[in-house]
Amino acid sequence: MSQKLLVTLFAAVVLVMLILGIMTLTHNRADKTEESSLIVSGTEILIVPSAMPERISMDVDPSFTETKSESYDKYYVCNDASVIVTGETLNIYGQNVRDYGDSVLQQYSASADGFTLLSDETVPVAKTDCRVLEFTYSIRSEDAEQKMQCTTAILIKDERVYIVTCKSHMENYALYRQTFRRMIESIQIADEPAATASAGTETAAETAPPVLMQ
Repeated sequence: MSQKLLVTLFAAVVLVMLILGIMTLTHNRADKTEESSLIVSGTEILIVPSAMPERISMDVDPSFTETKSESYDKYYVCNDASVIVTGETLNIYGQNVRDYGDSVLQQYSASADGFTLLSDETVPVAKTDCRVLEFTYSIRSEDAEQKMQCTTAILIKDERVYIVTCKSHMENYALYRQTFRRMIESIQIADEPAATASAGTETAAETAPPVLMQ
């Protein structure tokens, strides 16, 4: 067998092994994401269930993988930790982040078992006030109890509220706490575009509705 043929066969074998390795890695990553989603399932308390709102962005830590559930079209998981972004238009015009945060606390306290507020602070994020709540809660079923720890960031801009909920099981929360805070601090909310009209077209300017991004 010629040396050229041996080199060709060797290259082919290496290529096949590389392809198999990539396929295995991709499969394992998908399995890990599905497993993480199953772990997170059952620990959620629905405060504002919705699709991820537009105009908000943040730097998601590379250890977190995008996934979805029956309650959320898109959120991020890493093992038993999750980061969920939700939002809604304010029902009460002009409501501030302090009052809205109080309603979130009331919902958690009423829905969860063993709710305990650990810290409550207001910090500047995305050029607006962000109320950051850190607390623990439990979810009990007939044969088990899941003890969770959570950081929830609440921001209001242009009469819309944005909520970022970061949580994991209580015993693992310390592993993610700094990552959660970095992600919250990276939040950006795009400005709502102002309505514009072409110069010299007063009729159009009077009748055209404002352009809003929901």
